[in-house]
Amino acid sequence: MQTQLISFVLWVCVVLGMGGCAPAPPSIPDTQAPVQAAGFVPGDMFVVEVYDEDNLSGEFQIQEDGSIDFPLVGRVEFAGLTQASAARVLEQRLAEGYLKNPQVKIVVTARQNFEISVLGQVAAPGTFPWVDRLTLVQAISDAGGVAPLAARKHVRLTRKTADGGHQTYEVSLKAITEGSAQDPMLQPGDIVFVPEVKI
Repeated sequence: MQTQLISFVLWVCVVLGMGGCAPAPPSIPDTQAPVQAAGFVPGDMFVVEVYDEDNLSGEFQIQEDGSIDFPLVGRVEFAGLTQASAARVLEQRLAEGYLKNPQVKIVVTARQNFEISVLGQVAAPGTFPWVDRLTLVQAISDAGGVAPLAARKHVRLTRKTADGGHQTYEVSLKAITEGSAQDPMLQPGDIVFVPEVKI
């Protein structure tokens, strides 16, 4: 009886072409944890925002010695720190006789050796710098947008896994632009491939 039931289910899948009978594609994991865990290195650029202190806010770059020169407090060692820990260090230094309860936010604008690749049916395929909160749609836009023959429903995102391998996810660019799917954030090393539509 069980064998007959399985055969019937398979028959329904074949006859009706039900996509639900196939295993669901893996969902893209959260990218925030690995990105935030990456420490700053010389050459990295970021914007520092100090709440209610526009004269202290601005863009900075980590120097060869791993430090930045910040207004009021002078040299601050940033190499190896994450965005969150670097913000806490600045808050502590600013609180030492300069500001009362300072609130600091850091937004990365460029990371050394942190890149993503956009390949396939895009206007300008290649490798591009990764920046904080870069999304798949933004990366494709950086590559000049999709070409006329792009298969928008079958964009592939390949990402390194913790064990050193790779995992590929299928993303529908059409669903993202229509608002029915979330635009995934990318992390350094991601490869976005836009295939050609099958005619």
